[in-house]
Amino acid sequence: MGALITAAILRAGRPAAGEPYRAAIPAPGERIESTQIDGNRILLRLSGPDGEELVVVDAATGRVIGRIAVNAKP
Repeated sequence: MGALITAAILRAGRPAAGEPYRAAIPAPGERIESTQIDGNRILLRLSGPDGEELVVVDAATGRVIGRIAVNAKP
């Protein structure tokens, strides 16, 4: 019984399989230079007026996991 309840709780926060989702990644003034997929992670390389930035996104949810500024102006 406990396993059923745990499984229900874990599934409640995720969209059903096959359901599309939308994700907005704030990147004002930046453009996508490249993308790379590795497992359930998407790596976006962005460039803009302040330099380049790497953004890691969870492919299953669209959630931004991390951002790394590269060659940023001081």
